[in-house]
Formats: sequence, structure tokens, C-alpha cells
Amino acid sequence: MLKLRKYALCLLLFTLLISFASGSSAQVHTRLVCGKVVLNPTLAFARTVVMLSFGNESLLPGAVTEEDGTFCVEDHVNDLADKTAARLYASSFCRLDDVTLVEAPFWPYLRRRNMYSGENVVIGPGARTTVGNVDVQIIYGHVTLRILDERLSPLLKGASEWSPVWLRVRDEKGVVVHEAGLSMTDIERSVDLKNSLINLALPQGMWSLEVSLAGVPPRGESIGRRVSWRQVPRKLRIESCQKPTEVNLSVRRKLRSPKPTSDSPCLHQTGRNFQ
Repeated sequence: MLKLRKYALCLLLFTLLISFASGSSAQVHTRLVCGKVVLNPTLAFARTVVMLSFGNESLLPGAVTEEDGTFCVEDHVNDLADKTAARLYASSFCRLDDVTLVEAPFWPYLRRRNMYSGENVVIGPGARTTVGNVDVQIIYGHVTLRILDERLSPLLKGASEWSPVWLRVRDEKGVVVHEAGLSMTDIERSVDLKNSLINLALPQGMWSLEVSLAGVPPRGESIGRRVSWRQVPRKLRIESCQKPTEVNLSVRRKLRSPKPTSDSPCLHQTGRNFQ
């Protein structure tokens, strides 16, 4: 009797799982949002990406355009009869190994400008929405940043030394428009450990770049050290893929004086100042 009850319970659970799976698959549909990005053939882009942003500023995974500029972004919905308003962003990049700074859906301050506001589109109804031709809104340039010591030698030569690094970007008016740390993927893909160098992507324009080597504490949490942002010496003028920008940030090391011992009364130790 007990075995029969167990068999019946297992059969009931199996039936419920099958029903749930079939019901879930029936409710989710794939809708395509397709168009063509108008590319400038005189500029050599490594890739052009189209992304969709919704009212809550969430982004769908971007679709890379084909060589002729055509694209289709997948949107998963419960009902193909629904219509959804969204913003469409089209961005072109010089290189594949750059960490992208100032990226869609962009900070609210930047979205006041036309080039960062995206193109308003309505998706649906139906399984395919065609938005026609779309201009490239944002063109990114390439920036190489090297972090050196006072002797102009590479300073950060280990992945663990790059993991606390944070980058902050200000526009030409000094307003902060980006602030973020580096993921391990960023470090593996975009950092040259031997030369203490990171590859970055910034939109065309004039920007100021600041670096925190000690990281930034989570909001609302206090820490024992003071976070120090270091200003990259000159403003970055980003023009095109054909004119990459190279900048250096020189960081001084402090000499630390440990307590003298009888064995080494005049011992001094050199350490890195990451604040």
C-alpha cells in the first residue's frame, strides 16, 4: 500500500511538471525587432551593436549587425498581441577588446542630449517589427591608459591589483557621467598586465578620466580608509577610430618606515600607495 501511494505521488508530481513546462513554453514567444543601421563605409568599425532599452532601463542582449548593417534583436514576450514602447541604441566600436565607458542606456544627465537619448520605437504586435533604417548614434574611439610608478615603470602587474580599480568619467562640463569597477572578464580581455595597460572605449567628444586604485566602498557602508580619485593629467579628445588616444597616469609610491630592530636599525621598506 505504501509503495502504491509513493508511485501515485511520483506520477502526480511528474504530471504537474509536464503541465507546468508545456504551459510555460506556450506562454513565451520570441519577437524580432529588425532594421538596418546606416554605416559610414569610410570608417573601419570592429563591430556595430544595436540594443533595446525599456522603461525600467533594462537592456536586451545587443545584436551585432551584419556587414550590410542589417540586424534583428530578439524580444521574449508572453503575448504577441501586446505593444511595447522602447528606446533603440546603435553604437559602433573600434575594437573588440575595449572596456566600454559611458554606455547605453546612459546616465540620465546624458540622455537629455539627442545623441544619447536613443530612438523611440514601438515593438509589436506580431512576431516581427521592422524599424527601417537607423543612423549610428554613438561612435566610440579607442583609449589606451597606462598606470605607471614615479619611475614610469608598469605599476599594476597582477590581476589582483587591477580588481579594485574603479574608473570615473566626466563630460566637458565636469559632470560625472560614468563610474564603475572592473570585472574579471574586463581584466582578462582588456588589461595588458606586463605593461600595466588597459584598453578603453569612449564616445566621440571631450572627457575627463579619474582612477581609484583602492576601489570604491558600497553605498551606505563606511570603511577605515579614504578613497582617493586620481586625475588623468589631460582631457581626452576622442575623434575617430583612426586617431586612438594614449594617456599615462603616474602614481607615486610612498616610503614606509617600520619600527627599527636591533638587526636592522636603518631598514626602510618600499610599498605602494593605493589610496
